[in-house]
Amino acid sequence: MRRPLLSLMTVALAASACSAPQPPAPASPATTPAGAASPAVAEQRPAVDLSAFEAGRSRPVPDPLYPAYGNPSIDVLHYDLELAWKPGARTLTGTAKLTIRAARPLTRVRLDFGRALKVDEVTVDGAKVRATRKYDDLTIPLAEPLAADEGTVVTVRYHGRPKPVDAKQRRKDIAMLGFHIEGGGAAWALQEPFGSFTWFPVNDHPSDEALYDVAITVPKGWSGVAHGTYKGKTSAGRTSTFTWQSTDPVASYLTVFAAERFRMFRDKGPRGIPITYWIRPRDVAKQLPVAKRMPSIIRWLEKKLGPYPFPSAGLVATSDSGMETQQMIALGPRYMEPSVVAHELAHHWFGDTVTPRTWRDLWLNEGFAMYFEMQWYADHEDGTIDEFVANIRRFDPELRRENGPPGRYRRDSFAQSNVYYGPAIMLHEIRKRLGDRKFFAMTRAWAQEHRNTTQDRASFTRWLKEHTGRNFTKLINAWLDSETTPR
Repeated sequence: MRRPLLSLMTVALAASACSAPQPPAPASPATTPAGAASPAVAEQRPAVDLSAFEAGRSRPVPDPLYPAYGNPSIDVLHYDLELAWKPGARTLTGTAKLTIRAARPLTRVRLDFGRALKVDEVTVDGAKVRATRKYDDLTIPLAEPLAADEGTVVTVRYHGRPKPVDAKQRRKDIAMLGFHIEGGGAAWALQEPFGSFTWFPVNDHPSDEALYDVAITVPKGWSGVAHGTYKGKTSAGRTSTFTWQSTDPVASYLTVFAAERFRMFRDKGPRGIPITYWIRPRDVAKQLPVAKRMPSIIRWLEKKLGPYPFPSAGLVATSDSGMETQQMIALGPRYMEPSVVAHELAHHWFGDTVTPRTWRDLWLNEGFAMYFEMQWYADHEDGTIDEFVANIRRFDPELRRENGPPGRYRRDSFAQSNVYYGPAIMLHEIRKRLGDRKFFAMTRAWAQEHRNTTQDRASFTRWLKEHTGRNFTKLINAWLDSETTPR
């Protein structure tokens, strides 16, 4: 995720006698499954074939920190989004087609969907229904109940002027989440831990990952950028449509929308992986050289983490922060530097392909990404990883007092620096016990063996013991749960 800029870290390291620079601041379901409806019901409603989207299957769970978002009763396998942005009118028009598996028996489908957008029509398996709305929930009735593992296709047509949501967080760059409109009608949407619902109907929780097809129509001369692999542009009349596809499952917080007069540049990464950069014309001279560091940074990460987990990569220069949006990192101007690119790309192993099951385990994302950003900085700039860790240790106690321990942070302290730095030090402690060879074998194996899954502390601790033969449970719990810095 985007990294917080810690003034206390800057001041302390500037005053330190240590020669190290400032640590970069953080920023196969069957068509007739077991438990299906009775034969009489099955005859009335043809079964929906879910097999085409099997890769989008998840095990949704409720969130302990933000239970108002997400619905563990449904598993969205695929989103087909057709979006049109009109910058002059500042309006978004959308058709969202969701292929849904019932995670448990259902009589209705509840989705997260922003109240600022007007619903024009809702259909279930092609038949019109009357949906109801309450706050940011859209509830859609089913003509026939669904048994667990049965599927349905819900389509929502809508329009309006999206608005971001107040996340009630202390961190300023995530105080308002979701869809933002800038001067001249440019627009972008980033959202962690939630906020996708401000621009499309969604099961807005990391435990429900899905496949995506996205088409964004904008005026000619504009570009529409999303997550996934860029599939090309078509033009008709005064508009152009940009299409994107995600064949690996995506958590809703890793989606992105950007509409602007971008220039697009093509590049190639290791093994010819296609890379695209999307940059405003006025910013090309300053930002393109940073973006073009991506191939070398990916190669550096691959040596430690194994092959890049996706079929394409990219960077869109938008927003006021930095985010590891899947296959298309998003960076605002202040974050356009190689160390941040390394941080966000590290997330593609830690967060994107292996995703935290709930927001209680945000440290699984940020601790790893912060540690590899620090290592990248040590390898390419100045200082050593040990010097970084020594400096960070000085401020970990204050971060814990202010925000809570990394594994039990306060609800209004999402993505504060405690979940970046403390877990990074924890990983360094594990590295010292294992040695470099076993440690980097571990980080490589964790990402490669758990591709396209959601995980939590228990599964990581258990797997670490199985993989290394060492029991790190006590160390991990101390670093994640202690009110004070472990020694």
